[in-house]
Amino acid sequence: MDSAIQITVGALCVAPKITMNTLKTILYMGFMHGFFTFYFPYQLGLRTTSQFDFGYLRFLAFPFWFLGALIIIQCSIEIIRRGRGTPAHFDPPRELVIRGLYRYIRNPIYLGALLVQVGYILWFGSALAILYAVMFFLAFHFLIVVVEEPILRNTFGAEYEEYCGKVPRWIPKISA
Repeated sequence: MDSAIQITVGALCVAPKITMNTLKTILYMGFMHGFFTFYFPYQLGLRTTSQFDFGYLRFLAFPFWFLGALIIIQCSIEIIRRGRGTPAHFDPPRELVIRGLYRYIRNPIYLGALLVQVGYILWFGSALAILYAVMFFLAFHFLIVVVEEPILRNTFGAEYEEYCGKVPRWIPKISA
């Protein structure tokens, strides 16, 4: 059972309760995605020369960053609420999450992170940003196939197999 942290200020109890899964998710996602999705590629972009001039199209980076971050946050919330776990591999969800964006794609958090990388490519116009995004994708794909999917298969069995048969790994399923 998930324990909750309750913050008390004087005689008032501050709502909502913060569960341990929420705290673990904030720490894990803050470190992993904070560093590899946001901080590191930004620092790479600052230190490289622009090879591509996207002109005013570079400002499309903002919606990519916003949408990517929104997807990461929303899907993390879904895992905490519906999956009763965390996005961390060492503390996976206890229930299979197949609602929200998970109805259309099995890895929406990674898709959100890749959208952020597209934003960095547009903003910095750097070949190194493109290389980082490609390596980022390959690392995610390896992690999914070698680590995540076996954990989910062992945890959820036939339910996960059925889900894999209906929902694609990378390209969102648009039809209902």
